[in-house]
Amino acid sequence: MDLPNGQALLDENGLKKILEFIREYKGVDLSSYRQSFLARRVRIRLSATKVKSCLEYTRLIEKKPEEFNLFLNELSINVTEFFRDPDVYSAFGNIVLSDIIRRKEASGARSLRVWSSACATGEEPYSIAILVAEALKDKPDFTAKILASDVDAQALEAAAKGEYEAKFLQKIDPEILKKFFIPLGPARYRVREDIRKMVRFQAHNLFSEPPFKYLDIIFCRNVLIYLNRAQAKELFIGFNRALSPGGYLVLGKVETLWERDMFVPVDPRMKIYQKLG
Repeated sequence: MDLPNGQALLDENGLKKILEFIREYKGVDLSSYRQSFLARRVRIRLSATKVKSCLEYTRLIEKKPEEFNLFLNELSINVTEFFRDPDVYSAFGNIVLSDIIRRKEASGARSLRVWSSACATGEEPYSIAILVAEALKDKPDFTAKILASDVDAQALEAAAKGEYEAKFLQKIDPEILKKFFIPLGPARYRVREDIRKMVRFQAHNLFSEPPFKYLDIIFCRNVLIYLNRAQAKELFIGFNRALSPGGYLVLGKVETLWERDMFVPVDPRMKIYQKLG
C-alpha cells in the first residue's frame, strides 16, 4: 500500500504482511499483541522512516538491522524488569521448578543450576533466584546456583551490586518487595544478601564462547529477536548440549523455536521447552 506524502497510512493487509515478514525473517511472533497496539507502533516507524509502502519498510528492516531494533524499542520488547511477564514466571515455578525438584529428589541429587544467558542489569536472574529460594525454603539440603552472564561489563557491575531505584520496583508484589529487598532510603532498595549470593555474574559472549555445562534450566529471553535463523540454530545446538537430560529452555514470549528435533514444547504460549532425550 502506497503512503502519500510520506504519511504512515496502514491497512490491515499491510500490517499483516509486515508482521509475517518479521516472523519469517527474525522468528519473532507478535500474534499475542493487540492488533491496534501493533498498528500504532508500526505507523510510528513508517512515518519516521518516510517509506512509501509496506513493502519498502520490510526491505528497510532487511537492509538495516538498526531499524528492526528501533521497531522493537517501540514495542518495549527489549525492556528489562523484575518478573517481566508474570505468567511466564508463574509457569516456570509451577511446571519447571516443581518437575526438576521432584526428579532431583527421586534421583538423590540436591543441586540446581540455572543460566540467565543475557542478564543485563540483573533483574531476570534475581527474579529467578527469588522463585528458586521460595521453592526450596523447606528443603535445606538443596543448593542452587544462578549463573548470570552478559557482554556488557557495566551492566554486570551494576547487577552485582543488586541495588535498584524504587521506581523500577513498582510492579513487584508488595510481599515479595518486603521479604526480599532491603530499603536503602526512601527511593532505593538492595536485593537481600542471601539472594545475591545465589547469583554469580560473569562476562560471557553467547556467540564466541561455549555455553556453561550441566544446566537444569536456561533462560534466553528476547535474544533470538536479534538473530537470523542460522545464528539461532547454532545457539539452540549449544543450549541442547549444555542442558542435562530433561532440562528446560525458556524463551521470550514473542520468540519462535524452530528446532523441534532438539526440544519439545511444554507450554507453547509461555515459550517453555524441554530438552529431548
